[in-house]
Amino acid sequence: MRLNNLRHSVAVILLTLVSAMSALAKPKPFQIYFVDVEGGQSTLVVSPSGQSLLIDTGWPGFDGRDANRIVAAAKAAGVKKLDYVLITHFHRDHVGGVVQLADKMPIDTFVDHGPNQEDSDVTREDYAAYEKVLPRG
Repeated sequence: MRLNNLRHSVAVILLTLVSAMSALAKPKPFQIYFVDVEGGQSTLVVSPSGQSLLIDTGWPGFDGRDANRIVAAAKAAGVKKLDYVLITHFHRDHVGGVVQLADKMPIDTFVDHGPNQEDSDVTREDYAAYEKVLPRG
């Protein structure tokens, strides 16, 4: 009978210690990074659980300038892959960097408002490049 009481006491003590240690553990912060993409803005959001959302990808070209800035922000946030990339619209300063970014880091899911409805050569060109990247996500 005493052995059972001892086991019970040890179990209660261990549970109390684990609970106390969990309460002392510092929760991860909610992080937001505003990335300068020279015109549009790219925003990286990282939840306390570590899930990431990138809003817009900046411009194409410029030797990968915008993609490199986004990757640097992701690295600073401890993000190795983007869980979601949200493209707000298909203008070059918002969707243009998606191809270069997808070449530099994995992207799980793309989110957008559906097919391009704008009738301009540059928007159709950028949307076509974006469509080629979609199967990677």
